[in-house]
Amino acid sequence: MLQIPFARPFPVNPVQVEEEALLRRICVRPPYFALQALQFDGETFGAQVRAELPQGAELGPIQGAELSRHAAIAGLCRAALEQGDDKRRYYLAQQARYEGYPSDAPYGSPVALRAALIDLSKRMARTSIVATVGGVPLAHLEVEYTVLTEAAFERLFQSRRRPTPESGAAMGALPPGLIERRGQTLTRTLEGVPAEACAGHFEHYPAMPVAILMGQLAELAGLGLGGGRVPYRVVRGRVEAQDFCWAGEPARFEVTPAAHEGKLHTFRCAAHASGRLTGSMDLTLQPVEVAGQE
Repeated sequence: MLQIPFARPFPVNPVQVEEEALLRRICVRPPYFALQALQFDGETFGAQVRAELPQGAELGPIQGAELSRHAAIAGLCRAALEQGDDKRRYYLAQQARYEGYPSDAPYGSPVALRAALIDLSKRMARTSIVATVGGVPLAHLEVEYTVLTEAAFERLFQSRRRPTPESGAAMGALPPGLIERRGQTLTRTLEGVPAEACAGHFEHYPAMPVAILMGQLAELAGLGLGGGRVPYRVVRGRVEAQDFCWAGEPARFEVTPAAHEGKLHTFRCAAHASGRLTGSMDLTLQPVEVAGQE
């Protein structure tokens, strides 16, 4: 197996990336890290993923939120490959933009990711990730991260350190919680986020990944289209992370219709932990008529 080529004056043919060497540089590990067929050509980082969650009302080969999880990890891997040393750094996703394209590929089809670096400084990274299925575009994302050294992260979050499980339930799976409607707003509340749901995300500092928080919001927005019975596609999303939701904290998710233009429905979404805002998202969904559906 070839080692990661960190010094490269020009793009070269893709080489296989050694997973263990890469994991030493980044802040996530399996099961949250689920990229396969890792490659690097000196300019772009490539990987392959498949859906792990059960199929719901969202159409396509993988749910948008799960795809965002893998894409954000591919992006931080690309940033890590640009660093001049092999020290571990924490890449905290702060903002993300998602644009999805229709796909008739069956659920569970392999999805290819290509991550390119837009900008990198000591404290910030920005990446562009393209997802394709069979060579056909599926989504494009841009993700911006705050970059922290391992020492800085541990100093900031020392009070949150605790043992973490080696594995857990399928990433993104949370207890059902309580779903309520208050006017036009749908809410879902959880008494506490299980540590198992944070497995692989910040070792010894179990925090619910932003992509999974946003996945809960997207699922709730899908319920708002027709009780979860109406198939839909994720057209676009804009995410901003304000804080972490740590294991054990109570969580609340809220989605409210914000705009309706033609077949496009936009929702304003927010996630809270212990009463504080942890993430917000503007999400646009498109209901899809399926042949044979009454």
